[in-house]
Order: sequence, then C-alpha cells, then structure tokens
Amino acid sequence: MSGLGLTAIAAGPGGQVEVLRLYPAGAPGSSAPPAPEASDGLRVRNVTDPTLTIFRPPAGKASDVSVLIVPGGGFQHLSIANEGYDVARQLVARGLTALVLKYRVSDRPAGSRPAGVDELNDSAAAQTAMQDGDRAMRLIRAHAGDWGLSPRHVGALGFSAGAVIVLHLALSADPDTRPDFAAALYGAMPGHAAVPAGAPPLFLAAAVDDQVMGIGPSQATFRAWHTAGADVELHFFRTGGHGFGMNPQHGTSDHWLEEYLWWLESRNLLRPQ
Repeated sequence: MSGLGLTAIAAGPGGQVEVLRLYPAGAPGSSAPPAPEASDGLRVRNVTDPTLTIFRPPAGKASDVSVLIVPGGGFQHLSIANEGYDVARQLVARGLTALVLKYRVSDRPAGSRPAGVDELNDSAAAQTAMQDGDRAMRLIRAHAGDWGLSPRHVGALGFSAGAVIVLHLALSADPDTRPDFAAALYGAMPGHAAVPAGAPPLFLAAAVDDQVMGIGPSQATFRAWHTAGADVELHFFRTGGHGFGMNPQHGTSDHWLEEYLWWLESRNLLRPQ
C-alpha cells in the first residue's frame, strides 16, 4: 500500500482511515494559495492539494463496492463533515468502501454573492473541481484491485456543488471516469450536456423548500435521464431546505439515506441486513 502514497491518519469505523493525494507532484496549474487551507471540523477552505480520504469496512464485512463521496459548498468551501465524513461512516457500516473527495476550492472576497446555478455549471472553479473528480475516479479504478474493490462497482454520490461534479462524471463518455451508479442531491447538470448512451443509473433527491437551488434543476435532470431512456429515480422531500445532508431537519429529508440504501440494495450493490 505504501507505494500508492496512502497515509494512515486515524482509526476509522472498523479500521484505518487513509488519505491519498490526487496529485503527488502538485495539482496542475497550481499556484500559491491566497490563504492556507483551514478547517473548523465542519468545513474546509482554500484547498489546493486535493485528496481522497478512504474509509474501509471492518475485515470480513466488506463488499467489493465503493462510493466516491463529493461534498458541496458552492465551490467556495467544502461541507466536509455533513456531506462527506458523516455519510462515509454510514456507508462503511453497510459494508461499502467510501472515499471522500476533498477537491480544490478557494474563498471569495468578503461580501461576494453565493454561487448560483449558472455559476455552479460554468465557473472556472467548477471546471477545476470537475478535473479533480475525473482524477479521483481514475485513481479508484486504477487501484481497485489493490484495495479489494471491483473496478466495475464504483459509484459516486454528490451534494450541491458536489452533485454538479457527480453529474459531470455520469455524463462522461470515458468509461474510466464515468461511475457505474450515481446519486446527486440538490444539484444541477453541468452546462448543456446531453445524456449519452450508457449513462449510469441515477438517484436524485432534493427538498421542495430548497431556497438555493429549488426543485427545477432536479426536475430537469430527471427529464433528461428519462427522455434518454436511462435509469433514474427522483425523491422530493416536503421540507429540508438546501444542504440537509446528514444534519437532522426533523422531517422526511432525514430519511434520504435510507432511500438511497434501498436503491443500492435493489441493484444488488448492498448486502441486506
């Protein structure tokens, strides 16, 4: 494992949590960061050295299925706990290997507006983050055998800006970067891409009272997948707002993960409990 550049950082659920740098020699086009990377345990900012944090199930309870988890944050920060590590721990408890992507983001000047749907689609920050998503998928597939995983059972799950990255991957014509199954929560399709033949099964979820993205982008993504004859499932929760992730909202959105796990189980990607 040491030859892969993995660094064990902490005891995780059932074993070690390890970190893999996406670009050991430095990210392409990287320059001096405007400020050092910083985290308060919930969010991380000013990421210039993207990584995969790998959560593994306990020995003897792992399947060969993995899921790349992509947090959101408007390409300004990463909601690394609520939409990353907390999700990973739940998937690991069901025998999946979870890999949390910490992709490149940079803070905006004080007073600047949040990213809207168009910016989530087309900004330079989005393009950089998508490049990191491509790289992450290639690494997972390249090292799947080393990690006891199937290169044909690699999924992706993203939230908000992270969902934009996941949909970018799901729309890829390259089988090395396209996930075998995908999930996008309160996100939007990037640009004006068409759903290609061979698009992966897609799980979508959002809250009706989302004041940031609204329900339109999820509806549009569902229609695009359905019109292309691709496998798609959409869940709208009455309440939950934007960014509910693993934060309890005391409503039906608290159960999105159960819906997602049932969806995986229906595709023989999850061992029944």
